[in-house]
Amino acid sequence: MAMTLDRLTVTLIALTTGVWAMVVFVAWAVVSIPSTAVEGASEQRCDPRRPDEEQCPDGHWCVHGECTPHEEPPVAQRGEQCRDCPCDVGLQCGADLRCRPRGEPEAPAPTCGSPAVEAAVSRLTQACLQRRTSVQDQVEGGGGCSADEWRALLADDEEMNALLAAFPDRLTVYFPSGEPRARQPWPDPAARAHLVGELARHAKALRDAKMLFVIGRSSPDGNPTDDHALALRRINAVERLIDQALGRDKPSERGQGPMLIGWGAPSERPVALEAFVRNYAGAQPPIAATRADSERLAAAFAAVRAGEPVPARRTLERDVNRVVLVIPVPCTGAKDPGR
Repeated sequence: MAMTLDRLTVTLIALTTGVWAMVVFVAWAVVSIPSTAVEGASEQRCDPRRPDEEQCPDGHWCVHGECTPHEEPPVAQRGEQCRDCPCDVGLQCGADLRCRPRGEPEAPAPTCGSPAVEAAVSRLTQACLQRRTSVQDQVEGGGGCSADEWRALLADDEEMNALLAAFPDRLTVYFPSGEPRARQPWPDPAARAHLVGELARHAKALRDAKMLFVIGRSSPDGNPTDDHALALRRINAVERLIDQALGRDKPSERGQGPMLIGWGAPSERPVALEAFVRNYAGAQPPIAATRADSERLAAAFAAVRAGEPVPARRTLERDVNRVVLVIPVPCTGAKDPGR
């Protein structure tokens, strides 16, 4: 009889344990489902055509259709590159785009007569020549570098970007969101006349350059492939506008001018506002489709330089990534890669 009771007790304990295990499992499932839904809901969808502040929480912006944390650029230390990031406290970004203590004397911004520029361009030319891989290039062994090799350097070489940012005649041409669209004309006649007129003010620098870098950017509004295609369309549009500003009727007439090197920067690495104003905006007035937009951008950049609050900051951050940088390089090193 005692053995029967023991077996009954064991059976009841086993059943009770099973029931409690089932209760715990159901409770876990009930709790975990809402948390998963909340986690998925945190990936908020957004429309890049609308202002970020209207649809994304603070500290986020719309990247490829989702509200994404807007990470602050890393802080550069003494001697480090400050092309795309701010310097640490007590340091400032020098003309060579490296951080140095405030008040420390620095070399003047490089010019064509500067031995430092000649040495830098010579180093870049040698690096470019090392990329020459075609059989014809290897047989001929000439001193010139092709546009493809210069594009590779733009993508990979930090020194190349630092050098280009130092030239004072660099220009910035700004685009509306999504423009130009595929297989659709842009700009309209009024905007075209304005843009051509603004570029014509810089005709001498554009015409006398040994090389002309045309770097297109797009903000992360679509998928990376579409963004890159948009950056390339912007490059083509600016090249055609430059042709008109220089009195060329068609691209085939570029043969007597500088080598054109067009490169589309990836949208996954947008330029931060302060870094853009410091390193890319340059001393020349911004060029946009309308005079009002040009004046708005100029006023906003002046506020950034003065450390003042900027209205519609996140909209401006997108504006500076919807841009084509035009960089006339008026000098070369010992070898002439631009001819």
